[in-house]
Amino acid sequence: MSDTESEIRQRVRGLLVELFGDERFAGGIPDSVSLREAGLPSTGLVSLLVAMEDAFGFEWDDDVEPEVLRSIDSLTRHVLALRH
Repeated sequence: MSDTESEIRQRVRGLLVELFGDERFAGGIPDSVSLREAGLPSTGLVSLLVAMEDAFGFEWDDDVEPEVLRSIDSLTRHVLALRH
């Protein structure tokens, strides 16, 4: 059974908590806000992307559009698109 949008979003937030140990940070980021603007450093984004590969069972394409990596919403939409 495939995950719903809400479940994927929660898993992404959970990965942020696991990686950075700050539930307030992960819980305080609005879904549509740029992760960079929210304070996630580029090294943190790379860690999140690797964790997402493991959690969702896919590999990022080398030519993924930068906009896909922008926010929790855009990351969630990408995972959903891969599953359909």
